[in-house]
Amino acid sequence: MKAGDLGELALRNLREAILRNSLTTLGVAVGVASLVAMLSLGVGLQELASKRLANSGLFDTVLVTSRRTLRDFNRPSTEKSASPQKLRSLDEDARKEMERLPNVIEVYPQIRFPTEVHYAGNPYSTVVAGVPASARGNGAYDGMQGNFFSRPAADEAILQIEFAKDLSDQPSTLIGKELVVRYVQRQPLAPQRAPADPPRAGNVQRSAVTSPNDSASEGFSIIPREKKLRIVGIVETEPAAGFAGYGNGRLFIPLEVASALRAAQVNDLRDAVRTSNGKPSYANLTVRAKSP
Repeated sequence: MKAGDLGELALRNLREAILRNSLTTLGVAVGVASLVAMLSLGVGLQELASKRLANSGLFDTVLVTSRRTLRDFNRPSTEKSASPQKLRSLDEDARKEMERLPNVIEVYPQIRFPTEVHYAGNPYSTVVAGVPASARGNGAYDGMQGNFFSRPAADEAILQIEFAKDLSDQPSTLIGKELVVRYVQRQPLAPQRAPADPPRAGNVQRSAVTSPNDSASEGFSIIPREKKLRIVGIVETEPAAGFAGYGNGRLFIPLEVASALRAAQVNDLRDAVRTSNGKPSYANLTVRAKSP
């Protein structure tokens, strides 16, 4: 049989069984499409999970906490450890020293403080968290409404979606508007000399020159302050979901702005009753490193 005869026979069979041939073709197409879709879905989910894990800080972030923070007050310890005076505090000198370590990208403190937000004449209680500029590449900010901070020291704010819904029934309309943050600012007091012991018989008179240990611990006062911020974005997911997250914050501001506010934090009261070197300390530091 010639090739022309074979072609004519095939076309005649297709014309005589149009429904059967159409269903067969449709079944093959659906099967191939389902296989391609399942493979594409699996590869896409794998890439998404890998990206989220890489941005979560589980593999390149270390949370450093001072042993002074972990010690319990008025609780005897069965382990022999250094005295609180000899334990290293997490101050600015310690942060800069960590930044000089090999393969360290950046070291920044986690700054969080309670605040009262005033918007449209109504007060709202929430927690403010400082966000470093490097968080722009965090997966939590992908697909956010609005924009990230324009610069590290900008007086701008990003709202978490649930807090934005508390402020307005239409959260998208908040972008570009201003709100006022009320907080308490910590202002250090000048150290005062400890009172001299009353003279006693047989005691040697104390010198007028005192050592650092003769001065009382440096105290601080708290003063209510206000800060006006412009809303530039709304994030759907909470950035605190990662390992190096920002601790249940619902209003996010640049880390430089949060540091400049000098807002009173939880560890301030702890430091006030301990001997300090007069420098502000941090509750913990976040260290981001790269693979060697």
